[in-house]
Amino acid sequence: MEKLTKKEKKELKKLDWQEKLKKEKRNQLVKKVAIWAGVAVVLVAAVYGLLQIANSPQESSTTAKIPPVTKTDIGRGNPNAKVTLVEYSDFQCPACAAYHPLVSQLLAELNGKIYFVYRFFPLIQIHQNAMNSAQAAYAAGQQGKFWEMHDLLFETQTSWADSQKAREVFTDYAKKLKLDMDKFKADFDSEKGKSLINDEYSKGLGIGINSTPTFFVNGEKIQNPRTYGDFKSLISNEINKK
Repeated sequence: MEKLTKKEKKELKKLDWQEKLKKEKRNQLVKKVAIWAGVAVVLVAAVYGLLQIANSPQESSTTAKIPPVTKTDIGRGNPNAKVTLVEYSDFQCPACAAYHPLVSQLLAELNGKIYFVYRFFPLIQIHQNAMNSAQAAYAAGQQGKFWEMHDLLFETQTSWADSQKAREVFTDYAKKLKLDMDKFKADFDSEKGKSLINDEYSKGLGIGINSTPTFFVNGEKIQNPRTYGDFKSLISNEINKK
């Protein structure tokens, strides 16, 4: 076997080194491909999982039972009626004001066949006078004039909703209703009233309520009817059930 010259040995080492370098680069490329392939698999799995969650049927936001109607609830109509309509409401909510005449008409036309319960759900995060108006209705209720104040608040909502002096407006309403003003002011600021309002709000949150008005018929949440006819039909069907 012939001996390699120094030049040939040097050239062979160079080729050897180049081959090792190529091999190392190939290994690094394989590793990178493997890493990115793993990342891609994880991303695809994550996206698939999110799509599955988004497209899967969601449980109703009111899976918990509505707190039962008791004597402590603020109600009007026949408490022994076959149908009980409960509304979680905010006096500053425009939609609640829009439904107010529909509910009033229902009570008038179905007199004795329906019991209506109002529960406080003031959206204080978006309505600056939601709590004040609830306190005004509560205070009037302590003198037997809850529903009179309730009607006034909804019928004049646009005149006080954005007012910085809403409390003065509510005080004027109390005067019109011929309430004892000292008692009205004391009840307006009472911790008992605030506690009751906050308690109803918290219990509403607990059963998944996140908007107003939210209606329940005989304990079951309903989709808000689009028209008075739809509302009356829904209630009449409940009344006519055997």
